[in-house]
Amino acid sequence: MGPRDDDRAGATAPPEPTTAGTPHARLIGSGVTPDSVSAVLATAAVAASDTVAGPQTAAGVTPLETSTPLPEVLDEDQRLLLTAVLDRLVPARGGLAGAGGLGGAAVLERTLAAAPALRRLFFEGLLAIDLRSACRRISAPAQGFADLAPDEQDAALREVEGALPAFFAALVDHAYRGYYTRPEVHRLIGHESRPPQPLGHRLPPFDSALLARQSRRAPFWRHTP
Repeated sequence: MGPRDDDRAGATAPPEPTTAGTPHARLIGSGVTPDSVSAVLATAAVAASDTVAGPQTAAGVTPLETSTPLPEVLDEDQRLLLTAVLDRLVPARGGLAGAGGLGGAAVLERTLAAAPALRRLFFEGLLAIDLRSACRRISAPAQGFADLAPDEQDAALREVEGALPAFFAALVDHAYRGYYTRPEVHRLIGHESRPPQPLGHRLPPFDSALLARQSRRAPFWRHTP
C-alpha cells in the first residue's frame, strides 16, 4: 500500500457502541457475499457521516496520557487483524518489523480505550476490512486478511478506503504515529530521538555578528524620565 502522507482523520461523537466489537472469526465463512458486504459498508458509512477526515491537531484524535490502567477494548481476532493491517500499511524493512510487529496495535488499543468516538470508528472499519477479506476468499472461507496475498490485501484496503475514508485516514494517521515514534525506527532512518523544543533540540551557538548592523543604528526611540 502507498498511503498518502497527508491522510489524517479525527472523529466527532457518534453514539457509544454497546459491545467491545464484533468477533471477526464468526464472520469468516458465514455466507458472506459481495452484496452483504456492500450493505454493511453502506451502514457503517452512514454511522460515520459525522466524522470529518482531514488534517487536524494530535489532540483531535489522541487522548492525553493517563496513569489509570485502561481496559482492553479489542478481542483477540481484532488485535490479530489490526496487527496484520498495520504491517501492510508500514511493512518490515531493513531488518526491522513493520508497524504491527513493533506493537502498534497495542498502542492504538490504548488510544481507543480512552476515545469512545474513535473506538466506534475503528470497530466499524475493522469489520469492513474483515468482510472484504472474506469476500475475496470465498473458495477458502477460513482465511482472513492476514492470509491474503499482498496484492489482495492492498485491494481490500483500497475498497475500505473508498467506502470509509474517515476510518482509513485515522488508521493511517495512527499507524504512522505508532511507528515513527519508536526509538528503533529513529535509529533506522538516522533521526536522533529528542524531546521537542524547548526541551531538547540542540541549536548552533549564537552569532552576535548578526546584530552588528542593528547595533550601529541610531536610537529610534525617545528616553523617558
